[in-house]
Amino acid sequence: MQPPLEEAIRTKMRTRGISATGIESFLRMVRRAGQKSPYIPLDDVCAPSEELLLQIPENPEILSQLEEAGEALLSKAVVIKLNGGRSTTMGGEVPKGILVAKDGMSYLEIILGQMKAIRDKWSIDIPLVLMNSFFTQTPTMEVIKQLGANVRTIEQKQVPRLLKDTLIPIDTGTDDDWAPPGHGDVYESLSDSGLLDELLSEGYHWAFISNVDNLAANLEPWILGLIQKHDAGFLMEVTDRTNEDRKGGTLVVGNDRLQLLEIAQVDPKSSFEFMDIDRFRVFNTNNIWVDLIALRTILDQGLLNLPIMQNHKKIRGENIVQLETAMGSAIGSFPRARGLKVSRDRFFPTKKVEDLFVLQSDVCLLDSMYRLRRNSSRLSSLPPVPSVSFGSDFLDSPLRISERFEDSTTLSLLNAESLKVSGSVFFERDVTIEGNVSIEAAPGKTLKIESGAVLKGGNYS
Repeated sequence: MQPPLEEAIRTKMRTRGISATGIESFLRMVRRAGQKSPYIPLDDVCAPSEELLLQIPENPEILSQLEEAGEALLSKAVVIKLNGGRSTTMGGEVPKGILVAKDGMSYLEIILGQMKAIRDKWSIDIPLVLMNSFFTQTPTMEVIKQLGANVRTIEQKQVPRLLKDTLIPIDTGTDDDWAPPGHGDVYESLSDSGLLDELLSEGYHWAFISNVDNLAANLEPWILGLIQKHDAGFLMEVTDRTNEDRKGGTLVVGNDRLQLLEIAQVDPKSSFEFMDIDRFRVFNTNNIWVDLIALRTILDQGLLNLPIMQNHKKIRGENIVQLETAMGSAIGSFPRARGLKVSRDRFFPTKKVEDLFVLQSDVCLLDSMYRLRRNSSRLSSLPPVPSVSFGSDFLDSPLRISERFEDSTTLSLLNAESLKVSGSVFFERDVTIEGNVSIEAAPGKTLKIESGAVLKGGNYS
């Protein structure tokens, strides 16, 4: 990197009061991004063995023993939720964590309910840590204050967006110039904020980290017991890959260590091989368990190696690049890392309006511990959740849902396989969808689905 470019980045970051440590950390990312890294040949990696990819015990007695061991470790555990994202993919600008998610409660309210349920059941007050971004910090803290919740927070770094061709920071004079550096920043943010050392001094040993929008990601004692049994310094929850997940990061073994392999690290000529779900059968859920003592050692020794990802966007007519790292890629830095194959019951992210719609439906329920569960009344012959697709002319934002539904929470998807809606359609209360249903309103007309209607497969217009 040329000195003028380096100084331009330093000057830009100083305008936001970013620390010298934060500036140097980002400059290292820029230097690494500027180095043309060769793709990882798929012949150099293989699927993990049973020793490295653990399974949920089928024997109830063994599972019970792990549960008991894990319950004894709960007092040494913390929960960290990644809360840096806005609801932009759902057509909104507010932090996703404060959106209404289920039963009239926001993601944060449900997570707080989970923490209270743990406290009530085991009489242990487990710390909840939120990693906010500069986009979400202020509005999130206002909500936390209103709720009177006891939550610790860290704010991840902000870094400049760079012009694609020159890597010079974009300069619009607005927040559009800045971005969080990906959730891989959680490790340095924990350390730089002083919270990592604070937690260690208080006797905490393990952290469970997951996305705020994955309400199925709960602290489970038996997993703590499994981690202790295998002396795992890092554990990544993975689940079966499907055709819908074939582009997602997968767990492989390379250089005698577990690694997270992303499609961006593979030669485009080999992308079809990477997406072969029979060869690479699992993908990363971003539910991560970390030994905090091991993390402190790795950070102190400078051994944390997170591959740089380039996220290309267009901002105000300019082609820009955001440099980011992924939390799961830290698995290659831990010598005693393991994967854990879990069911989809622990993976229910909500990235789109349709995902939120399914979450709010009767397909999903919250149990007494505020844990998200799929409705047991759903037919076993159906996929775990229905496929839902909304045209942008029907619904592109959860803020517009009242324009399209009298009460969206009364629409039943319990026995639906798929639902596709386009055009100006309005649903009255208590509509039931069964099988595969497609609804399309004629141009210039509004199609009303009457209260109590049962749509059993087919096309409706």
